[in-house]
Formats: sequence, C-alpha cells, structure tokens
Amino acid sequence: MASDETQILIVEDEALIAQDISLTLQKAGYGISGVAHSADEAIGLLKKSPPALALLDIQIKGSVDGLMLASIINKEFSLPFIFLTSYTDDETLAKVRELRAAGFIVKPFDPKELCTNIELAVERYKSERGESTDWGTADNNYFFVKREGSLVKLSTDDILYAQAFDNYCNIITANDKFLLTHTLKSVEEKLEKYNFFRVHRSFLVNLSAVQMITDDHVVITDFNIPIGRSAKADLMQRISLL
Repeated sequence: MASDETQILIVEDEALIAQDISLTLQKAGYGISGVAHSADEAIGLLKKSPPALALLDIQIKGSVDGLMLASIINKEFSLPFIFLTSYTDDETLAKVRELRAAGFIVKPFDPKELCTNIELAVERYKSERGESTDWGTADNNYFFVKREGSLVKLSTDDILYAQAFDNYCNIITANDKFLLTHTLKSVEEKLEKYNFFRVHRSFLVNLSAVQMITDDHVVITDFNIPIGRSAKADLMQRISLL
C-alpha cells in the first residue's frame, strides 16, 4: 500500500483520461487517494483524506473550474497541485502562474514527464516546509542528492557547474546530471564557500573547473557559459593571474 507521501488526488471529468492517469501513476508506485469529476467532489476528498499532491484538469464539470479549485486549495488546504490540461493560451498561462502551480502539463501527457513533475513538486513542497529534501546536508566537501528514491553522494569537487532550469536547478558533473527541486540561488548559497561563482543569472560555476575565460563567456569541458555584465569584474577579482 502506498504511503501518505505518495497519494495523489486526480481531478478529471473525462473517465477514460482519469483511468489512464490512475494506471500510469500506480505503475510508477503512487497511490490514488481518489478520483473527482468536479470541484465539489474534489473538496470532499481533500477534507476526507489529504493527498501529497492534486492533479487538476482546468476544464471540469460544474460552476467551479480547475483554476477556481486551485485558488480554494491555496486558501484552505496545504498541498501542491499540478495542472493537466490541453489549454495553453496566454490568458490561461497567466492565471496558472498567478496561482503558483507546482507544474503545468499539456495533454496528451507523457507518462515519464507526469511522474517526474509529481516527484519534483512533492520534494519542493517538502523542502519549503523544512522537511527532508533532495539536497542533503554538507559534510566536509560533499552533499547527498536524491535520485529515484535513493541518495547519491556528490563531491563538490566533481560539480562542474549548476544551471537554472525554470524554478529547478541542474547540477552538472563530468559524467552525470542531477535535477534538484531548488532554485539556483539556494544552491549558490550552499556552494559559494566551495569556490563556486555566479557568472550569470542562469549559471553557477566551479572556478576550479574553468579552463578558459573570454570577454563574454567561460569554458568548462568545451561548454561555453555566458558571463553576465555585472559579474565580469567580480569574476576577475576571484581568479589568480600570472
């Protein structure tokens, strides 16, 4: 039986789609706290058994649509939600951003993308609440990062650079890449004392891994990383010149 931390509420008024989502999540190891076809049903299920996350279709039956339901969840319940919809117009996207959704997936959904978004959303929510996260505590010069339910030991010396990815962050090593449910800024706060430097709003680099610096970028393993205008002077003060 799935734990409370893996229970998902599905709000979808198309029975076949709801069944498809349910089967996909159960195959990935998630439990289904309930399937609601309207906002009223969803609110009832939320009160009865709060899930780890809610999947919300935007267009559902009844006077309260998925966007309005998300607003209610923000006000009355403490849990993340992801929109699963076929609507991608600018007005809808603006409302999604305003509601602080943990994700937005366009139908027809990709099973791997759906499960990845759910895992990241749940982990980020736990992180914001101060619970266990995918970016462990440092001991000397290494951290533990979460991947597929396991904790992987990662030395700061092995990190080449970190790159912002929306509200997430990719950690790049010579042989691997780790997606963390943290912003680049929060990762920078943990790594800056280990000789890491923010060269651009989207990039944090390990200065020990930098092989070349030009007027507008640094090179790490043949990858060009841009240097922000405001960062160039500070960067030159951080490096040693012969």
